[in-house]
Amino acid sequence: MVRTRRRPRAPLQLVRKKAAWTERWEQILAGSSSGDWAPQSAKAALRKPLLALTHGKCAFCETRLGKDVYPQIEHYVSRKVAPRRAFEWRNLLPVCQMCNVSKGHSDHARDLLKPDDEDPEPYFRIGPEGEITPHPRLDESGKRRADKTIRLCDLTRGGLQVSRSEVAQQVRWWLDRSAGLANGLNQEIEEWKHLSDPRMEYKLVVRHVLTQNHHPELADLDRQRFQRGK
Repeated sequence: MVRTRRRPRAPLQLVRKKAAWTERWEQILAGSSSGDWAPQSAKAALRKPLLALTHGKCAFCETRLGKDVYPQIEHYVSRKVAPRRAFEWRNLLPVCQMCNVSKGHSDHARDLLKPDDEDPEPYFRIGPEGEITPHPRLDESGKRRADKTIRLCDLTRGGLQVSRSEVAQQVRWWLDRSAGLANGLNQEIEEWKHLSDPRMEYKLVVRHVLTQNHHPELADLDRQRFQRGK
């Protein structure tokens, strides 16, 4: 989980239909109507601008979303906990099914980190095998939030840990071969373009390994490219 890009203005269709969509959802909750929480036209209007926030990745686990991992729309505050916020633009995030199902409709009392409003990076540490834990330098409040975020989104699930480990190794190999960007070899430069591509999965891992291997300036370059979007 990393800080998302700056959130754009709400889609025009959401602005126009928010009240009607919200009323429809409240009727479904009350049992006077049936259906999914949002009509397909609403999901279609929301999905693309939400994916732009994260460069097409899950806002929680950073898995790439697409044909194989279908993007879902998650509510930071559950639509069942706060029905009136079901179509609040700043309450919506793009996620994978695994994180969506894991989080469910729990009332986390804002302990869950919100990557479009705060920087989640300082809350976590990545271990040598891709394990994710609360950063040991956190105060008690920070540790509680990091731990709850890990548990709510099941960020320790096996597939994620393996993928994070593979990305970490990829970054370490690149550092070993290139000694940063000092030698200017074309292959290493091309690999850096790939590692720093905003669409690259598990940016938390990339930046963590760069920083731990004494290249915080490269981690900063990666953050800057992520925010610029290119």
